[in-house]
Amino acid sequence: MDWLKITIKTTHCEIDAVCARLAVLGFDQLEIEDAEEISNFIEHEKPFWQLADDSLLEKKDTSISFYVAPGTDVTGLDGLEVTRAIIRDTDWMDNWKQYYKPIKIGRRILIQPEWEPLNNIDNRVVFWCDPGVSFGTGTHATTRLCLEFLDKLVKKGDTVIDLGCGSGILSVTSMLLGAKSAFAVDIDSHACNIARRNAERNRQILTAVQGNLLEDDNLWLGMQPADIVCANLVSGLITTLAPKLRVVTSGYLIISGILSECADGVCRVLQQEGFRTAERMESEGWAAILLL
Repeated sequence: MDWLKITIKTTHCEIDAVCARLAVLGFDQLEIEDAEEISNFIEHEKPFWQLADDSLLEKKDTSISFYVAPGTDVTGLDGLEVTRAIIRDTDWMDNWKQYYKPIKIGRRILIQPEWEPLNNIDNRVVFWCDPGVSFGTGTHATTRLCLEFLDKLVKKGDTVIDLGCGSGILSVTSMLLGAKSAFAVDIDSHACNIARRNAERNRQILTAVQGNLLEDDNLWLGMQPADIVCANLVSGLITTLAPKLRVVTSGYLIISGILSECADGVCRVLQQEGFRTAERMESEGWAAILLL
């Protein structure tokens, strides 16, 4: 069915009062966009938000929205600045799949959506993938560049750590390329579940742990140094974690999620921890760097 979206323009100070008024009217499933909170978040979390949607920077209005069936009697909103819009119902979870096609990466890798027919005439390693709503399809430059490094590096028997694993695309593909084990971490428990399911699709066993890399020291204590560490994060987070990355890296460190203009600064911080830059690749304004 279609939905009627009711949006009330308000101010930061009036949010609670408007929400209380809507609750009395029976509308308690609300969508709140607070321009002041967004602005404060960007100001205080600036090192960590490079992947945020640019539209966040343009948010100047504060609003409260809710959804009802068309024809619903919506009264009691007198005195409020209200707009109405019909939202066409669609299968938001699946419509994107028509744009996600198989992707060849490097010499050895084929990223294969599970709903697409397989055409693997050059006998590549196939990662069967359903990313769900998690980051990691191979289409974004940050992921693709990491995969290009893994294509060059991974050999039989390697151990891998995947920090910010998303769909598990890096860790699972590493095992398909020959790594004997992979340890994956993400702050989102849903991403960890998707990563484990993608490992099962590809007949691999993946240890995927939910945790906060900034706050959970026990998480780091549970990691054994790995031959290859992938940190597809953002530059501010990578530099903050630099000392811990040194401890868990026994061979190669692959970093990505870095805007090209930030790459030199990130490398300087990692060099202070004893890393040496071996190779750098860039695409679409993003950089991925291989360090030893």
